[in-house]
This record gives sequence, structure tokens and C-alpha cells, in this order.
Amino acid sequence: MKVTDVELFPVKTTRRSGAVSRHVVLKVHTDEGVTGLGEFSDLGIYRYMMPDIDNLATAARQLMVGINPLEITAFHKKVAKVLKYYGHHSMPIYPPYTLDSQFVAAMEMALYDISGKWHNTPVYNLLGGKVRDVFEVTYPIFSCKDPEDIPVRLDWAQQLYDEGWDRMRYYVGEDLEADERFLQAFRERFGKNITLKAIDFQRKLYWKDTLYWIERFRPFEFQLVESVSFGEDYEGMAEIRRRIDIPVSEHISSYANALRMIQHSAVDVFNVSIQIGGIQTALKFYNLAEAAGLKCLLSTTQEMSIGTAATCHMGAVVPELHVPGDVVGPVLYLEDVVKRRVKYEGARMYLPEGPGLGVELDEEKLAELSSPLSEWDTLGSHSGVVVQ
Repeated sequence: MKVTDVELFPVKTTRRSGAVSRHVVLKVHTDEGVTGLGEFSDLGIYRYMMPDIDNLATAARQLMVGINPLEITAFHKKVAKVLKYYGHHSMPIYPPYTLDSQFVAAMEMALYDISGKWHNTPVYNLLGGKVRDVFEVTYPIFSCKDPEDIPVRLDWAQQLYDEGWDRMRYYVGEDLEADERFLQAFRERFGKNITLKAIDFQRKLYWKDTLYWIERFRPFEFQLVESVSFGEDYEGMAEIRRRIDIPVSEHISSYANALRMIQHSAVDVFNVSIQIGGIQTALKFYNLAEAAGLKCLLSTTQEMSIGTAATCHMGAVVPELHVPGDVVGPVLYLEDVVKRRVKYEGARMYLPEGPGLGVELDEEKLAELSSPLSEWDTLGSHSGVVVQ
């Protein structure tokens, strides 16, 4: 079997907040009539440097046409000669994804989809077999930019709670005084009915300032802190970890990054996403965490259902997921490109079943959501109040 063509379809989805996210759907065709789906997800981090869709399509065809889609390790060896940096070098950015790492993830998930369909089995069986089919997950609440956002965030949390979401995480750092007032009001309204899994500092603060605010926020009862210092400030992260009794979590972006985290005793929890280079790449980091005695959670850039399904199959075979994950794209977006979205019930996500990734493309929805790969017409949606 050989790959004969790759088609790319840029689409946009609207979040429940009204903010717009951009994605690229891949259809990878073979000479045996089996088509695989991939997803280049949530490209907002490239807003001012959005990739050119025609160039992406050319690159995908150069890398994929003619290969055997069942030989995924060989595909990675081929790609690594051209896209040299995914998985290898540390990225002092937030989030820790890059154009090449996400592009590889999209191509690889299409190959896994083809392989599963060819063997008439779910992808998780190609990875060693599932050890779970339900995932504990967490809904994100985004930082208050000023005090006027506080009632909006509270009402949003109430709506989510009424829908069954009893676990959330909160980003801070735009206006820390407003964040503190929100968290106080949050606890006054919900008490312990909602678990606050994490306070995410988004790498916005110097570690000593983060430490100060961790203590200020401590009465609000959260389970871990995330992204607690600038970029690659492993020493600062380690200092925070030594001084508090709350687990520290961080996004892992590369082998160098992960090894430095371990060397400096900087974190307790590896936050690992498929976006760092696909399933094969990400599984190496889960194995590395296990070898180092660290915990893991299933991370995200908020994929639609194609990318979420791939994340589920990867997460299904990880021996231990110690902390609830963050993968909620199919309930974050009002639209999707599949006939049946990945299933959620409250703060639980369910592994798709069926051959390949277990999701089926809806051609009508794909056409409806078609949109140029540009953010310039949506900048206004990122100003003012966004509750996500």
C-alpha cells in the first residue's frame, strides 16, 4: 500500500465564548482506497505568522506521497531529516508547540487512521492495547483581565457546573488582583462542589513573584500549579518546588527540555501532548516520566474531534495517567468536522471505538466550516471579555 495524495482543508470553529480557532484537516489517500484523517489543530499561536496552506500541502505531499502508511517509524525517520527539531530541542515558549511538531502530529495521526482501518482495529491496538477507555478531564477558565470580568467568569463557571462539570482549572496573570477576587468569589459560590485542579501561571512571572501569589491563592484549595516561571528557568521552577507542598506541573516540549526538568528536580508532573510530534514522539515522554518517577497528565492545544480521538488512543495505552487531563476541544467548540464527536459526560471523556481513530468525517460540515487560514478578520474576537 502506498500514499497517493494528501489534501488539506483549512477550517475555522467558534468557541463557546465567541472566539475563533483555526485548524487544518488532512485527508491522506492510498492506492488501496483507504483514506486517513489528520488534524493540524488550534493554530491561534501562529496568529501573526500563519502558515501558507498551499505550501503546507506541497510539504505534506513531498513527505507522504509514495510511502507505505503502515510504516510509521520509517515515516518519522524520513521526516526527521527535513524537520530536524521537533521533539529534540527545548522551546522556551508558551504553549510549547511549534509549526513542525504540530504538522508532524497531523500527518502521523492520518497514518495511524489508515493503519487501523487497514487492519480493521482501533489505533490503540496498534500501540499495545488499551488500559483505560475513560479519561478524567478538566474544563479551563481563563484569566480575568480586569475586575469587570469577575461576574462573567462566575456565571460561566455556574453554567459549566450546571452542565455537570465539577472539575476546572484557572489561568492567572493578566490582573492578579482580579484573579484573587475571582477565586474568592468562586469558592464562596461553589465551596468544594467544584475541584480546582490547577492554577496556571502561563510562564508569565518571575519565580519569586509566582511563589508570592501561590501563597496568596493557597486558601482557594487547588491541586497543583502549572508553568510557574519564565521559559527555561529550571532553577526557579526547582526553587518553587522545594518551597511548597503543592505539585508543580509543566508542559514538556522536547527531549532536552524533559531531561533538564529531571536534572533540576523542577517538576512533579509532565504535561504531555500529542502536539509535540505525534503519538510516537509523545509516548517517549510518558516513558521517560515513568523512568524518572514523575507523574503525567494528558495535555492538549484543544483539538477538534479528529485530533482529540488521536489523543485518546495515545492516552489509552499510557500505563499511568496520575492527574486529570485538559483535553476538552470537542465540548469547547460549537462546531466540528465529524459526524459524531468524541463523547463527554461531565468531567469525563470516552475513548472512540471502531477501526482507525474511530471518527468519521462529515463532508457537509467540512464544507460549511471552510475558511482561509488567516486570523486577521478575527482579531476583534480576542479583545474584550473572553470566557472560553
